[in-house]
Amino acid sequence: MKSVRDVALWLLFPLMLFGMFVGGLMTWHHDTQLYGDAPQGELIGCTESAEVNCDIVNTSAYSEVLGVPIATLAIPFYATVLLLAAMALRGRSGARPLIVGAGVLALGYSGFLFYISKTELGYVCAWCIRLYGVNAAVLVLGLIAGARAKPERGVLLTAAGAYIGLLLLSAGGEHVYRASLNGPGGSTAIGDAKAHGRDPNGDAPTLSFTVRTEDSHDATLQLDADDAWTGNKNSKVAVVMFGDLECGYCKRSSAELARLEATYGDRVLFVFKHFPMNPDCNAGVKNKKHRSACDAAKASVCAKEQGFFWAFHDLAYKNQHQLGVDSLRTYALAAGADGARYDACMSNDAPREVVLHDAAAGTSLDIHGTPRIYINGHLYRSGTSAEVMARAIEVALGASEQEASAKAAAMHETGNAATAVPADAPAMRSVSADGLKFTIDTFEASTADGKAVSAKHMVPAMRSSWYDAKSACEAAGKRLCTEEEWVTACQGARAVDDNKNGQFADDMIEGTAYPYGDYHEDDRCWDAHDDSKTGSSPFRPVYTGELPGCVTAAGVYDLTGNVEEWAGDSPEHAVLLGGAFDTSEDHARCYRRNATFGPGYAAPRSGFRCCSN
Repeated sequence: MKSVRDVALWLLFPLMLFGMFVGGLMTWHHDTQLYGDAPQGELIGCTESAEVNCDIVNTSAYSEVLGVPIATLAIPFYATVLLLAAMALRGRSGARPLIVGAGVLALGYSGFLFYISKTELGYVCAWCIRLYGVNAAVLVLGLIAGARAKPERGVLLTAAGAYIGLLLLSAGGEHVYRASLNGPGGSTAIGDAKAHGRDPNGDAPTLSFTVRTEDSHDATLQLDADDAWTGNKNSKVAVVMFGDLECGYCKRSSAELARLEATYGDRVLFVFKHFPMNPDCNAGVKNKKHRSACDAAKASVCAKEQGFFWAFHDLAYKNQHQLGVDSLRTYALAAGADGARYDACMSNDAPREVVLHDAAAGTSLDIHGTPRIYINGHLYRSGTSAEVMARAIEVALGASEQEASAKAAAMHETGNAATAVPADAPAMRSVSADGLKFTIDTFEASTADGKAVSAKHMVPAMRSSWYDAKSACEAAGKRLCTEEEWVTACQGARAVDDNKNGQFADDMIEGTAYPYGDYHEDDRCWDAHDDSKTGSSPFRPVYTGELPGCVTAAGVYDLTGNVEEWAGDSPEHAVLLGGAFDTSEDHARCYRRNATFGPGYAAPRSGFRCCSN
């Protein structure tokens, strides 16, 4: 007759097999939603509601660790617990406390993920909740099985080796599967984003497409004459985006669509429809996720009335950190709109009616979040690469599947490709923008004998206060950059203090949002490496010039990421700019200023570079 302890071990077998199944199911869902060309509808076993949404949680920015879905990482974990249970049943009592340890770790991580889901995403995932229960069961059954046994070194080494091997196998298998979804060539970039000027003339064509909705219903996607459009008006291939101007995922998807437009703009129609995630102007959503989304949508309608929707669209996404009504008006005027006509438009109900109409159209398609992109009625979601959509466009234009895959894989980014740092790169670069002229260090400063040094492959100065930075620059015959100079060098255009508050990194972006372009690109700069989120070993700055893609058009490296850089010509104007190695991608940018700390602040993430006249 089996003891209670052995029964607890036997119960782990079906639970761990269930956990591995869920890990595989959620990996499949994650990859097909983000990287596949045929996204599925609602994930079985996860009915969406005001509190539950597996699509959002399982495709969010938190759903991957170092490029591997969290769900994939569950598979080797549960397989290792299964191995420990088998070893314990075969008389290796030292495996029993390791099961308890695994349960403690898993349950703690479950609590962290639940917190992220509720506070950052606003939804929970039903399958995640089931796995939280499995993790709790690992701990409880492990305690019943016998936590007081002494761990055995041999068992620990065997389990660790098995976990590492299974982890590599699972991650490798997931990447192979992902690559098969992307087709030949993986995620090769396909072209530069198109900069929009005045909108094309005329109404949008009134095309319609049959759609299989997210809730697996048949519906019709109808294009309206007053839709914002660009590209080829006479094309029968239409790319339609339901978007929210305050949505970070929409911003990233707009970058992918801009690359498509640069490649297919003469052959394909591109349309934007509004789906603000705010019930004030969208009856199809219940939670006010984006408080400025309605105002931004209405402002874009008023910009469109004067023929400047797409230019406004680009400015709003570029300056997504500031979408207040005053800022929206600034963007409309910067796009080319007349201020009096814009104000008159915003004061009546017409723009809101347009937004309500688009939102109702999205609701009829069972849209539950943004962005949602349709290519001739075929649904794509947040995270879908331009290459996947390019292949679908090629097929819609008449190419065979094989030809479409080859063409999508053959298109490469040409204008923004990273090149090696020149061996003869000078220590400083000249910058001239609209009457402002100065020189700035090519690389983040390191120090030698108290002097600032600008050179490639050096350890950047860290734990530098503003006073340290000022002293090191002056010892080298230079000075600290002003905020105006630093922002100008980073964005490639002279910074303007729009609100006249003496600050330049809190206003509308005149140039690019990042040193290399308007949209964040992974691995360009050393940013978004926060070990508290990944659970990995601590990150730190890299050598200067280590990432050749993190460069401005003038040849200045690492202005965002790596270490935050002190600027300002006095202690009162001292400010840290550009973000550091642990700064999120949306904050490690040209227009992110950190004035939280005083000039005496020094930390592993604080550095500097110098300027001169």
